[in-house]
Amino acid sequence: MVRTFAVVMAFLIIGLAGCGSSPEERKAEADAQISEEKVKLMKQYSECLAKYEGKKDVSEKCASYKEATETFIEKSE
Repeated sequence: MVRTFAVVMAFLIIGLAGCGSSPEERKAEADAQISEEKVKLMKQYSECLAKYEGKKDVSEKCASYKEATETFIEKSE
């Protein structure tokens, strides 16, 4: 939930920062930022899985990373 809020805030900041650029530049910057966020979330998710490997509550502990990653993937398709 906190991660999702952070992602939404990142999108808003990106939108405000790019107001003076051309549409192509804004899109390229936004796409780059989204890609960076995807990579960070996937890395955090894989680190979480590795940290709790073999424990029965892995899905609960890493659920926020998984949900955020899935949301990014759905939005980019």
